[in-house]
Amino acid sequence: MRLLNAKNIVSAVAVALLAACGGGSAAMNPSPGLPFYPAGKVTHDSILSNIVGVGDSLTAGYQADGFLGETRIKNPYNTFTQLPPTQENGWWALLAEQASGVPLDSAVATMYDPSTSPLPLIKGPGLDNLLAFYGTFFPFEPSKTGDICTDNGGFDQAGYRLKGVPRVRMDPNDSKIRDVGVPGLTLHEANTLHQPQTSTCKSIPGIPGLLNQVIAEESGTYWPVMYNFRNLPRLTPVNAAASVHPTLATVWLGANDVLKYMGSGGRFVGGDRNAAQAEDDLRQTISTLKSSGARIVVANLPNILETGYFQRAKVPSKGISACRYASYAWCILKIAGIQFTLDPLVKQFHLTTPSGCTPTSLTKPCGYITLQGIQADVNYSNTYGNATLVNFDCTVPKPHCKPIPGNGLGVYYITPEFAAKVQALNDAINQGIDNAAHAESVPLVDIHAIFSGLASANPSNPYFKEAASINPGLCCTLGFLWGISSFDGLHPSNTGYALIASAFIQTINAAYGTHIPQVNVKAVYDGTRCSTKHYCFPDPYAPPNDSPYRP
Repeated sequence: MRLLNAKNIVSAVAVALLAACGGGSAAMNPSPGLPFYPAGKVTHDSILSNIVGVGDSLTAGYQADGFLGETRIKNPYNTFTQLPPTQENGWWALLAEQASGVPLDSAVATMYDPSTSPLPLIKGPGLDNLLAFYGTFFPFEPSKTGDICTDNGGFDQAGYRLKGVPRVRMDPNDSKIRDVGVPGLTLHEANTLHQPQTSTCKSIPGIPGLLNQVIAEESGTYWPVMYNFRNLPRLTPVNAAASVHPTLATVWLGANDVLKYMGSGGRFVGGDRNAAQAEDDLRQTISTLKSSGARIVVANLPNILETGYFQRAKVPSKGISACRYASYAWCILKIAGIQFTLDPLVKQFHLTTPSGCTPTSLTKPCGYITLQGIQADVNYSNTYGNATLVNFDCTVPKPHCKPIPGNGLGVYYITPEFAAKVQALNDAINQGIDNAAHAESVPLVDIHAIFSGLASANPSNPYFKEAASINPGLCCTLGFLWGISSFDGLHPSNTGYALIASAFIQTINAAYGTHIPQVNVKAVYDGTRCSTKHYCFPDPYAPPNDSPYRP
């Protein structure tokens, strides 16, 4: 699911959080515990000759609420800086480069070249609304400041229509597309969606209030990704992947089944709702890909509620130092100077947990204000002052607006009761993925274990230890703005995607006896992975590199 708006997070957020726990740089060495092979010295195994990726925004390389492949796109707030491309920094792109069998500089150059890239590279300013740096440090603002459907001559609207693809794709005739990750795609849609659900960027008539934001979000990216497969007799993302007769297929789906349910306040019923449905849909995907000759690897989901988009609605007992390891609404509101709004918001929208809570618990769930809700609170205070309190149940929060009870559930806030339902669905989807992998005898990448380890903040946990060692004392941890996620709080940073790519590579090598060179995560973090600065640059979403992108 996309984070639809992000405005006016004050610059002091980054400054204060960095000051709270400083640290120095570290030598850029291979990730601990993972084998590292120098570029150009890998045995090119036959099953690595034609890799495809089936998935959603995570496989597509979506970041910071945007989808962009072109480089050298000017930042609208500062013409001396540029918007960082997202697609080439996704985990699937890193995997394909590492498995290419050619020197890394050449592999990266191929990925960025629209005539040779396996990615459906998107022109600037990108689809959706990439969060752009604003000022010297933070805040960040949506790069499209007006009506997203009409900004830039209707660029986003063009993505909804087949004939509009030449407007948004860098090379619509590229025949080498192998990443068919469609942002917004659900498990069932991977096997069934043959065209966008709507041809317009505007709100769908008859869909009430904020529910409109999550119903058809894949419609604006479907044709830009699937354009080269448009003549297939039965077009679906899975059939598109099978049509190129892959030797290896990665499948990572299910996040949108959880996120659309969550973002709609439980009203969206188009996704899988239990383990059996998830297993059936994933087994169909696996079966189709197997029949095309592919070996398969699948992945499960993190606990969505532990990502930075979900800000716990309580004051952390350890104060601001806790903000580094987990996301609390208080952390941002304090820096914004409006922490006094937290308690009345918690009471008004029934987010209290007087006996304590555990984020992944079904019996002691937490209440949350989403990152979008935090932004709405900050925007409201900046615009209207503090005489009145923002009302999250208004479709457009402003003084004297007419709230619809429960309208903001899932978008602006998550009650403890609803959080338990979201977690239960998250668990069910993961159970279905695990069942399908076992039944079909395909290897499973345990993304859930990685993010649970990061969330533990336990120095002895290998995943937490690896991430925290990237730049000790400074990066990277799971708290919002601490380097694992991009600015939307849901999609990973360059460094976060590199950790995921490492897990895929480790699983593929172990399961199939391949020798894919491991990603040097620290080199991704500090921008030294390749020699071309327009392609390899310090991670713009990780401290202390999260200053304006300057290629």
